[in-house]
Amino acid sequence: MSHAIEVAVTCDSSGQLWNACVWDPRVGTSLMTYRGGGVAEPHSLCLVGKDYLMISDHTKPLLHAWQLNSQQPVLAKGVRLVCPGHVSSLAVSPDGCYCVAAVAEKLHVWHIASGRHLAVAVRHFQTVNCVRFTDDGSHFVSGGEDGLVLVWPLAYLISNDGGEVIAGQSEPRHVFSDHSLPVQDLYVGHGGMRAHIISVSMDRTCKVYDLASGTLLLSLVYDCFLTAVTMGATEMEVFVGGSDSNIYQFGLHSPPRMREYHPTKEEKAKKFSGHSKAVTCLSASVDGVTLLSGSLDAEVMLWHIPSRQCLRVLHHKGPVTNAFFTVAPKCMFSEEMKPTLVLRSFQKSLDPNEETVALNIRATQDNWHTIDEDDVYYYDKSDHISVTSSTAEDSRLMEQIVSLQKVNSDLYGFALEKILQPFCDIQVQDMKSKRQGSTQPAASKCEVKAKKLKKKANKKKSKKLKV
Repeated sequence: MSHAIEVAVTCDSSGQLWNACVWDPRVGTSLMTYRGGGVAEPHSLCLVGKDYLMISDHTKPLLHAWQLNSQQPVLAKGVRLVCPGHVSSLAVSPDGCYCVAAVAEKLHVWHIASGRHLAVAVRHFQTVNCVRFTDDGSHFVSGGEDGLVLVWPLAYLISNDGGEVIAGQSEPRHVFSDHSLPVQDLYVGHGGMRAHIISVSMDRTCKVYDLASGTLLLSLVYDCFLTAVTMGATEMEVFVGGSDSNIYQFGLHSPPRMREYHPTKEEKAKKFSGHSKAVTCLSASVDGVTLLSGSLDAEVMLWHIPSRQCLRVLHHKGPVTNAFFTVAPKCMFSEEMKPTLVLRSFQKSLDPNEETVALNIRATQDNWHTIDEDDVYYYDKSDHISVTSSTAEDSRLMEQIVSLQKVNSDLYGFALEKILQPFCDIQVQDMKSKRQGSTQPAASKCEVKAKKLKKKANKKKSKKLKV
């Protein structure tokens, strides 16, 4: 195994045998397998420097990582790479320092060694399908279902103190809106800012851009949906995978040259035929002789580029989601070698002064069966569930609670006063009327008696006068 110079790394959507596998392309044997994680999402298999392998989970908001010389995931060692949502695409800078994860239409940037959440880039209008870094790590390119291809300067994003880049306020360096349908794959060539960007879309076009000037150099139009793209080692030829299971080869230095070009029948005849379903991923070897292709037919094929003949087939248990060539790291075949990069748990907040507080919640034996053992990002083998929260956020919430309690108390007192005021007025009036009623009858009795006495006196006087 130590004699392998270049290896192929693949993963499929079944996850039955392993989550990712390393192959020797010369003989087609398996060199290393990685288990214990989830099924990888398309465009999410990445190498972190020369020490780790990382994928994004297909169903959970979680990233899985392994040391290249170990089959045990780092999640089992307490490193939790939890994301704000389901990750549709993943990219790691060539030096292994920064990680960019696409969650819906947002791009989240983390510093891998510290786990700090540095920035959130917002410019896409729909889900981001693929993210690629330039070879110098200064920029990364994103393509989404909205047909946009955006070029982001990494230094600008991470220098905003965790600020969110919002559309209309801070734009990416280049915005390419030439595609009319979702972008399916991207390829970024060599040369840093002088590289070429190639994108393929469901609108049946393959477009070549110049990264330095931000101009469209070439648009190739084919008869099928385009799903994957790559270039040879010399970057003189483009390999495009289509939904018709074919891989088309096109020379960039062959005349004539126009902005929009429809390949002729002779040029379309330069194709690699062998897959039975759509091609999902392409990669060319360093020597420029071998082409690797993955497909929905659960097969990875190795092709001889000059003759366009299939050399061997690597069988998988499900549709191939990721496959690429890479130079074999030394630590992959040494159990004693320790990683040089530090991998820490990811923060969920952009606050650099965030402090976390761990709360342990013990589940009872009666309802322990309701916890899914696969949800390891919140389930611990010590039958504790770890919940983290920010102290700054807790203090802010406590202030809001105290303020709301005071407002409720004042509101209650005001309402009570207004509600009881009419009843108080009625009681006061009743008391006054009672007092008036108690004095009125006594006065009236005296008057009645006086009237009676006057009547009797008048009668006596009248009798005397008659006599």
